[in-house]
Amino acid sequence: MIGTPKIGDGLEAFNSVIDAREIARLVGELARWVAPETFRLLPVWCPETARKQRLYKAGWKEGQTNRGNPKFEGNSKANAALSMALGVVKKKRPNWTCCHIWGQVDDPRYYSCTANMILLPTPLKAFTDSVPEMKAALRIAAFRLYGFLPEGKAPPDVKDAGAWLPNGWDRGQVSGVRPLTVKIEKSATDRKQRILNEFNEPQGEYPHKQVDGVMRYWTEKIPDFEFTGRSHDQNI
Repeated sequence: MIGTPKIGDGLEAFNSVIDAREIARLVGELARWVAPETFRLLPVWCPETARKQRLYKAGWKEGQTNRGNPKFEGNSKANAALSMALGVVKKKRPNWTCCHIWGQVDDPRYYSCTANMILLPTPLKAFTDSVPEMKAALRIAAFRLYGFLPEGKAPPDVKDAGAWLPNGWDRGQVSGVRPLTVKIEKSATDRKQRILNEFNEPQGEYPHKQVDGVMRYWTEKIPDFEFTGRSHDQNI
């Protein structure tokens, strides 16, 4: 048939007709970031879990199930952590989506790390999932804003983002940062205390060794961050 359009690579087809700089502008204006002060106050909110880890009921003695099948963590706890760190109620932010910047969602050091997440209007999420240049742009911003870089990863290069880099991100000039408020500080303090309580009095299948490793990692990364729970060896 004359004039039948080619199929080929969908991303190539998409890139041939859109204005990357306009999409970058939208992401730059609409992305919501946790304040660096909030990140340093509590860098990881759920060190006891990561994507695909088994879910347990309160007390860690019985696994959660769905029609008799074990339940595993998806993105719900990271989503909730981001909401609290931004000072918003999850139910009151319809059509916004939690997006991980580096991925690493199976690693509890980064799964609920607030420097590894942003909030975006849901229609824009696809760009963070499928456009390599947009992924690079987000990683540049996270590196400039928080100094965040997962272990073993090379610092992001501006040239990898190309036209997808919003103005100012390469200089750490990121709009949409939610300031640390009294409400957010209380949420972080309460959450840290709950982590500490569970850590010092582990029950059932609580992953004490995992949490110990995660919190040690972040106390070494952030000079002012402290976690004074008992070590794993002290609980043997």
